[in-house]
Amino acid sequence: MPNTPLTRAAIAAVAALTVGACASPPEEAASPGGRGQPGSDLAAEAGSTEVEGPEPRLVVSDADSGRVNVLDLATGETLRSFEFDNPAHVTTVKDRYAFAVDGTGGAVHVVDAGTWTIDHGDHTHSYTKDPVELGALEGDGPGRVIEGDDKVATFFDGDGVARVIDFAALRKDSIDVDTVVRADAPHHSVALPIADGFVVSHSAATGPLELHTADGGFQQSLDTACPNLSGAAASDTHVLGACEDGLFVATTADGTWTTAKVPYPAGIGAATRPTALRGHDGLPLHVATAGPAATNDGLLIFDVRTRGWTHVRTPDRALDVALAGDGRSVFAVLADGTFRVYDAQSGAETASSRVLTNPYDPSDVSATPPAIVVGGTRAYVSDPASKTVAEIDFRDNARVSRTLDVGVAASTLGVVGL
Repeated sequence: MPNTPLTRAAIAAVAALTVGACASPPEEAASPGGRGQPGSDLAAEAGSTEVEGPEPRLVVSDADSGRVNVLDLATGETLRSFEFDNPAHVTTVKDRYAFAVDGTGGAVHVVDAGTWTIDHGDHTHSYTKDPVELGALEGDGPGRVIEGDDKVATFFDGDGVARVIDFAALRKDSIDVDTVVRADAPHHSVALPIADGFVVSHSAATGPLELHTADGGFQQSLDTACPNLSGAAASDTHVLGACEDGLFVATTADGTWTTAKVPYPAGIGAATRPTALRGHDGLPLHVATAGPAATNDGLLIFDVRTRGWTHVRTPDRALDVALAGDGRSVFAVLADGTFRVYDAQSGAETASSRVLTNPYDPSDVSATPPAIVVGGTRAYVSDPASKTVAEIDFRDNARVSRTLDVGVAASTLGVVGL
């Protein structure tokens, strides 16, 4: 069809009708002071501006100083640096927030990285604002953060306290805690947000996990014990916990939770079992390194649907792993300094590239290991020794598209705004 003025006018009229048909959910209503694009059907939050499309940002934490930097991925510019008391591990939440855990425990700092996208099905809205710290959750001892079904939870080992925050509170620039559950005694654990509640161990780490309602009330004990829990993941349909004697799996159907223990693959023992699980909302796959760097034996892929494992023995020790957003590929950074791409179903290697200036020595306990994060069609790998981050187009034979000078020895990474 020719691109005549009449045709362009008709296209514009259809676009206007499509956008105008979108109604804003109550939780997305804006406060005064936000700026939307002309003709937008959704006002911006106070202090934010609607932009034409996603403007992703990279959050990096410094293993040495505790600094957390927020970078504009379009320019590589550092937009804001946050100085925290101790080296921080960062967990990104809801593709917008960064929960920075002090390395020695004692606090979780909540940062709004200042970029986000709202999906309305047939179109999206993207916004930006200045990065800002919303506040901190105080605790005792090492803390962990787990994102789940419309909630995020923290757990501090030293005081055995779980705190659960609803995403709606974060959208209001608040870190008000909705639910607090105190364990019988301090112990190593996590709180796992799920549909209409959360899972937490309430006493000794060797005991069974408990299911609590959204307001913190006890609902039921889950039959399967999970000794020495280390590494977990949660969604609205399942909970996973990496236990000493296998993978704890809890699934729900028609409001009823059932549990099981899935053995690790043959050859996986105490030194090579997973200690962290990585995945994406809506995907059944989870990935992990087969043990820490010093004793690593490749990577592990777990499929919740089949309860099956794939054990990929990598050419060198796998330091960190991640899963593509479509679930088709698994990524690993190896001690030899390479980035590897593996088929998520078969475990076959499909591409590789060099991303570290020098190989990583797993025996050097003072060295900061590299980290991987996935954002859209790019993977990002930190090289702490050179204080850089490699951006990788994993669909183009693992090509390194650019190297970002982040100015810190990045120990963890997060991508927000997509």
